[in-house]
Amino acid sequence: MNILIKKPILVAGISLSFLLWIGQKLTNYWDEIGNVSIFSLICLGGLSYFLQQIGRKKSVNQLNLLDITINDLTAKIASIKNQIEALNCELNEIEEKDNQDAKINIKINNFQQQLNTIQQSFPRNNLNIAILNLSQNTNSFALSQDIEKKVKTLVNFHGINDVLETFNNANNLTNLVLEYDLLLLIISEDLTQSQKEIISYCKNQQQNLIIVFDDINYTLQEEKKLILNSLKKALDSVIEEKYIIPISSKKQTIKVRRYEENSTYKEWEETFNADHEKLIETLLILTEKELGKLTLSTTYRQAINVEKQIREELNAIRKNKSLKVVEKYQMVAATATFANPVSSLDLLATAAINAQMIVDLSKIYQHPLSLNQAQQISLTLAKVMLKLGIVEISSQTISAILKTNMITFVAGGLIQGISAAYLTRVCALSLIEYYEVADFTVNDNINISKLKEKIQLIFEQNKENNFLNQFVKKTSLLLTSVQPKSIG
Repeated sequence: MNILIKKPILVAGISLSFLLWIGQKLTNYWDEIGNVSIFSLICLGGLSYFLQQIGRKKSVNQLNLLDITINDLTAKIASIKNQIEALNCELNEIEEKDNQDAKINIKINNFQQQLNTIQQSFPRNNLNIAILNLSQNTNSFALSQDIEKKVKTLVNFHGINDVLETFNNANNLTNLVLEYDLLLLIISEDLTQSQKEIISYCKNQQQNLIIVFDDINYTLQEEKKLILNSLKKALDSVIEEKYIIPISSKKQTIKVRRYEENSTYKEWEETFNADHEKLIETLLILTEKELGKLTLSTTYRQAINVEKQIREELNAIRKNKSLKVVEKYQMVAATATFANPVSSLDLLATAAINAQMIVDLSKIYQHPLSLNQAQQISLTLAKVMLKLGIVEISSQTISAILKTNMITFVAGGLIQGISAAYLTRVCALSLIEYYEVADFTVNDNINISKLKEKIQLIFEQNKENNFLNQFVKKTSLLLTSVQPKSIG
């Protein structure tokens, strides 16, 4: 009879025997290898650090200038078309139409026009570069003139001297990201916090960025190297080192003194001409070899901007529908809890109501859920609110508000009823907030951890006394007309 030995079992057996042998050797000769073990641990620690640094460098290299593909743009355009169609359908379903109808139709036409422009603008053969000058001494106009003479590719330069004013204006910021394929950020000293924020913003917007260090404020080579290395270290996790480029924008004459052994010295002047060669070399590589990818990246950012505008309109329409649903279900939950003669059934009734509410909200946001899925989400959210202390805090706060009015406070079950309504509202608004930002093209499932974050956010926003006072007052007035729970 042939016996088949599976390789995983064989490998596992040999490995286990080898480990047992190593363990026996370690036991017998522990004293002899003690020092070796310590040395090994040190080596392993060094190896671990080295691997971490490699991993870190890889993560930085992924943040390079050219990481958008034509497939990304094609998928994004298809997504925008679907969202325009969805917006048009949502508009047609609105029952009470007024002047807002015409306004939204104008916006739909505008979105379609923007999409057409995006499709027609790519590919193109010219490059738009903005020079953001954070250096008081650098002449960005002279720099751009020098670059234009040597870079043969069709390049359009635009100088921006008042960078901070640009970043304090939302429209200017949007134009900066959407109009330019590449930003040259000129710095002549070590990084400030505001400059770090500017760089972070550009990278977060997927904007292509080159840091230009102008050594105009320094005369000694050691100083120049020190500041340049400081910049590279500060931006190590944000920008690749090859895109942090030193230049000398101004001709400098430096007096040099060399001392001899007999305490005498020789003195002379050395002249250093303006030097933009490394920057020009980098721009030549990018514009001649990677122009298509640079313009593709800009076109993709423009598509993201249009998608964002459409989603804002969709969310506004859907939230208006959703709030009406929330108003209905929070009162159903309050009434069921307040009027239910069996106290032990309160929680079950509220959970069932919330599940149906989740089903209705999911339909509004075009991500329908089954009742079974909604029940699981409702139960999970209830557990989350219990763990976060939201249930207890809400009941205590509502009870304190009701105590100021003895007439409403004496009504049995009023606290439970209002609490049920409030918790239903928190649950619903959290789901709405989640749906407004969720990207279901990546994952169709509800992300409970992100939903938990939304619950915390909504609870913090809604627990202010002004809102709760109004909510308690309105809900208690509605509930006092309902037959209270029976006693016993």
